[in-house]
Amino acid sequence: MDIFGYLDKFGQYSFDELPFSETDSLVFSQLSYLKFEYGFSAISEGDEYVELTRFADLSDKTLLSHGTSDPVRYGEFWLKILKSPRFSSLKIGHIENVFSVEKCIQYMSMTFVGKGPMRYIVFRGTDGSLVGWKEDCNLATMKEIPSQKLARDYVTKIVKHRLFPFTIIGHSKGGNLAMYATLMMKRRYYVRFKGCYCHDGPGFQDPKVFSKKALDRLTPRIYKVIPGESLIGLLLNQVCSYKVISANEKASFFQHSIFKWDLNEETGELIELERNSNASKTKQTMFTNWLGSLSQKDLVQMTECLFEILQAKDRKTIYEVMALGKLDLGITLIKSWMKYDEETKKTLKKNLFSAFTYYKAAKEEVAASYSPKKEEKPKKKGFRLFKRKEK
Repeated sequence: MDIFGYLDKFGQYSFDELPFSETDSLVFSQLSYLKFEYGFSAISEGDEYVELTRFADLSDKTLLSHGTSDPVRYGEFWLKILKSPRFSSLKIGHIENVFSVEKCIQYMSMTFVGKGPMRYIVFRGTDGSLVGWKEDCNLATMKEIPSQKLARDYVTKIVKHRLFPFTIIGHSKGGNLAMYATLMMKRRYYVRFKGCYCHDGPGFQDPKVFSKKALDRLTPRIYKVIPGESLIGLLLNQVCSYKVISANEKASFFQHSIFKWDLNEETGELIELERNSNASKTKQTMFTNWLGSLSQKDLVQMTECLFEILQAKDRKTIYEVMALGKLDLGITLIKSWMKYDEETKKTLKKNLFSAFTYYKAAKEEVAASYSPKKEEKPKKKGFRLFKRKEK
């Protein structure tokens, strides 16, 4: 069963009848990718929160899923939400949207509220914009990216005035923002904080930005999950433990999508695995060691060069890049490469090719650590035609 099956089977129950679960946090993460910002100001008329069902009356019902990674699936997901009393009864508010090419910010946050006092603070992950993808890369080069500061301030703004319990949720970069906002939270809010749900979100460039007290007291309340072939969720330095879960897709890239995650048919819970795969561990080890070997200057240089190439001819989304044919992409790479001076080319080649060395070493390390050891069988005595004489 997947998240669609969960909405069919358990979406008829209210949160009073069936308390909030980890699987519900997946639904909230997916809701954050819908483009509520397009119609919120027109619908809300200044109200703090508005019913989700108000968005069903938009003249163009495909507007909410437009620009998502999979408009068809997100469109189907939205229709399931509208038919689910558990989620269609929610209200949404405090939508905050910041997008800046100059400052490299792609940020979105929102808060959901039901009939009870609980607030669900949700951060959107990376969208299809190249700005958003570049900001992801900046996680490896900066101790604190602008979106993390916005997330920290957003939580403070939402929880400081009223004494309600709250949960913080996010997927991908949104999961990173959720963890960052949690660990940067002021101590007086700890008692009302019920948990942080991070879905395959990357770690941090420097975990030392968090205080030891915050890590000790809050990481037990951070529930992080990664799929078995995870790459994104294992990048950079981890600050908490995580649970490995099953996905109905073999490719690492596609397992990142919550739509691909497996749920128990009877309980609706995520299906847990013993550990992530050797391929996942290899990529984690390789990227950790490779990125750790590069200076901040080298990382910034590679990021700037990469996105200079991707954004050529005023491309703005990753979908425009993916639509390029092999020939067009090759020509773009060659033209961009020729612009750099010899010293830059030499540094880039050295740093890029070093990744292969680290990958080979990581593969050998993981294979040695996780390959089952063969039991030594007792040697069989050879057949002798003549018995050896005893002395």
